[in-house]
Amino acid sequence: MEQILEMMDMDDLCGQLLCYDVSPKDDPEQIDRLFQKIRPGGIFVSNLTPEQIKLYADIANKYTKVPVIVAADVENGPGSAIAGETMLPHPMAWGACDDEALIERAAEETAKICRKSGIHWTLSPIVDININPNNPLVNIRAISDSARQVAKIGGAMLKGLQKNGYLVCSCKHFPGDGVDDRNQHFCTSINRLSFSEWMETYGYVYRSMIELGTASFMAAHIALPAFDGEKDEITGYKPSVLSHKLMTELLKEKLGFKGCIVSDAMSMIGACAMTDLKRLPIEFINAGGDIILFPEDGDFDLLKAAVLNNEISQERLKDAVRRILAMKQKARLFEDQKQVEEEIQGTKLDVLADEIGEKSIKVIRNAKNILPLSLAEGARVLLVNLQKQEQIQSTYVRGLDELERELKRRGFQTTVMVNPAHTAIREVMDSYDCILVNCKMSSQDYPGGSLRAGWDQFPAFWRGYLLKHPKVIFTSFGDPYKLYEFPFLHTYINAFSFSESSQRGLVKVLLGEAEPVAKNPVSLPEFFEREVE
Repeated sequence: MEQILEMMDMDDLCGQLLCYDVSPKDDPEQIDRLFQKIRPGGIFVSNLTPEQIKLYADIANKYTKVPVIVAADVENGPGSAIAGETMLPHPMAWGACDDEALIERAAEETAKICRKSGIHWTLSPIVDININPNNPLVNIRAISDSARQVAKIGGAMLKGLQKNGYLVCSCKHFPGDGVDDRNQHFCTSINRLSFSEWMETYGYVYRSMIELGTASFMAAHIALPAFDGEKDEITGYKPSVLSHKLMTELLKEKLGFKGCIVSDAMSMIGACAMTDLKRLPIEFINAGGDIILFPEDGDFDLLKAAVLNNEISQERLKDAVRRILAMKQKARLFEDQKQVEEEIQGTKLDVLADEIGEKSIKVIRNAKNILPLSLAEGARVLLVNLQKQEQIQSTYVRGLDELERELKRRGFQTTVMVNPAHTAIREVMDSYDCILVNCKMSSQDYPGGSLRAGWDQFPAFWRGYLLKHPKVIFTSFGDPYKLYEFPFLHTYINAFSFSESSQRGLVKVLLGEAEPVAKNPVSLPEFFEREVE
């Protein structure tokens, strides 16, 4: 590493601290001009084809003295980052499945597909703990509300992803999301646990990930007042990305992490509202961060000037670059890349994804004993789909089309209604043999300030017409706490995911083709208890 450092000039070193976002809307010629000046350490990709990913990596590698590392949010399978690829069920479904070996195998296959597609670094696994059911950002992205389950299943995912060096991981979101009921995209959210509580929960998880060899952690726009109590009169507590106490004293020194710290996206309000924009990249590096995700156009010049005037020391600069280079070495970027890719054989991820989907369907209520369903061939099924009106349009968001396709494959006749009024349901309900109410509201398809149901979803139940049908089954494909808002339901299922595998798994459980073996990975007081450790 020292020989590599010695051959790098100031521009090379400062460029290593930056990880730029590239997307389908970008102009490759403009990116070429930017990378010629910046020589970035990393690029972040989303919703690109493998050909596009490799195009941008090749552009960067024309100018850099060390290989660029390609990052992506591979949070639940390659389909969460690469257009057209397989998506695993979401992390909370892994917690419900509760099968370490299965999750590790799926992770290993995920890494193979990602590396073949040109991705080296995944900003995952998510090791947050969904302590607060009203947290709008974590939700089904968390494995559980139990630290032990998060460490166990998150550790299995980490081991599989990093097993062959095809991917390196960044566990997130340090110092831990899932306590506040706010979204760190919109403000600095707060982890309000006492330090002893934090060490027993989040600290336990982070130490577990460090012991398993995670290459990096993501510093979030989340404060931890129990450890860093410095508070501005207006802006409040410092988020992790600006806190020396959190990134350096807690993560690197107290917990003993020797790897790389990447920021969460610096465009998020939880970071950029907390200091002058010209100070943001400098304060992150000086606080102990190593690589900046989504830098501004002028951040390279700001960092270089800060080094030249000794505001950022040469020692801190080179320490950050050493950590980045060590991560690249762990990702086997200094090896012959053609040989690395040739090691990778065909994968069986589709089969594993379906197994997880099937094993993560949890029947919470079956008060009328209508499960498993007994329907004659040709039976008519009404699908009442409840969702937020503003849905994300992205490669990692799936609709509920696979549910309808699976029912049709079995010979049923289907009709779909989205957020219908009660009057529309009253007019048609008696002509259907079964009504499936499918709630698709999660932090993945609606990253807003709340996941609570409202006037878009409740009109379907107005006047109670829908509830009078003898076979009504409510399934949450997202937020697992919907029984709190719909407590009158007699038949309620949590799928913990809207992936196509989860949709197929639900149909199998509904029709008795598979046993519902999932365990509750979270609890909802007065409604259901957590069934994992």
